[in-house]
Amino acid sequence: MIIFVGILVLLTVAGIRKAEGTDRHYMSIEMTNSIKGFFLCLVFFSHIWTYTKFTHPVFDAPYLFLRKLGQCIVVMFLFYSGYGVMESVKKKGEEYVKGIPVQRFLQVLLQFDAAILLFWLYRIFTGVNYDIKRMVLTFAGWETIGNSNWYIFSILWLYLFTFIAFRVFKKNRTKAANAVFLMSLLFMVVMRKLGRPYYYYDTVLCYSWGILFSLYRKKIEDFINESFQTWLFCLSMLGIGYLATYFFRHDSLIVYQIWIFCFVAAIVTFTMRLVIDSKPLQWLGRNLFPLYILQRLPMLILQPYMLPEDAGSIQKYLYVAVCFLCTLVISVLYRETIARGIGKVIRKK
Repeated sequence: MIIFVGILVLLTVAGIRKAEGTDRHYMSIEMTNSIKGFFLCLVFFSHIWTYTKFTHPVFDAPYLFLRKLGQCIVVMFLFYSGYGVMESVKKKGEEYVKGIPVQRFLQVLLQFDAAILLFWLYRIFTGVNYDIKRMVLTFAGWETIGNSNWYIFSILWLYLFTFIAFRVFKKNRTKAANAVFLMSLLFMVVMRKLGRPYYYYDTVLCYSWGILFSLYRKKIEDFINESFQTWLFCLSMLGIGYLATYFFRHDSLIVYQIWIFCFVAAIVTFTMRLVIDSKPLQWLGRNLFPLYILQRLPMLILQPYMLPEDAGSIQKYLYVAVCFLCTLVISVLYRETIARGIGKVIRKK
């Protein structure tokens, strides 16, 4: 995997620029898309592990190191989503909030369910059948038939929390943001009580942190960016905090939250002065949804044909490359047909 990790690192390093102006503002859509694109690649690397292992002590060492990030590879998606929603509320007000059930919740759910149909068709083609209950729960994101599901399930609930909070507290954005945070905590408790896997709930607070960051960004920026020394000190402290909690993160959910908070805050702090302005990564970030939700489909389909039990390193690397290319192709097709069609229907409502 060293080749694939190396390409990602080269794209990232080559795109590092000084954050400046509106074109390279660290929280602009394009700059955050670069970050999303980077972590989307890490999600792909993580998912491919489900189908074949890469354990060479030298050539796979960078890949194995990146796997130690765990759930941190998805936290920026949630953070930027919360930030984006809050920015839209600030700009469009009540009109945007009223549109969340359709423009956010329903649109994401329909696009997700359309992708599920593709997985279902593949299962039917290969002779695998599921009962009605399993499929209903799969379309709701509670179960899976080989697809990724937990992130969509969680983000849909977070959209609902946002809608409820801002409808209740209306123009009192601070109270609404706090309400989203409290409902997210309740969601974590309920999911844990129901015995759902930890990844269903252990990162959802990142969405609230994005909302709160949008509300208090100016104050945070003024403090961190007061000088280069202040910025470097804050970045160093967050790095130390991340490392200090890493080995104890599974001892307590509170410690785990501190760990991922340090990670999110470190990424945001870093980009306040240095952004990643990479066109390939930005493209990946712009197409995050189809690339994320469909990437397991080529992995499932190609595994029986490209990965015999005695598959060597070359076969595995070829499998990764073909899966990635197939994901790009079907994601573009999905975006231009299914997603575009759903978008047109939603806009008419």
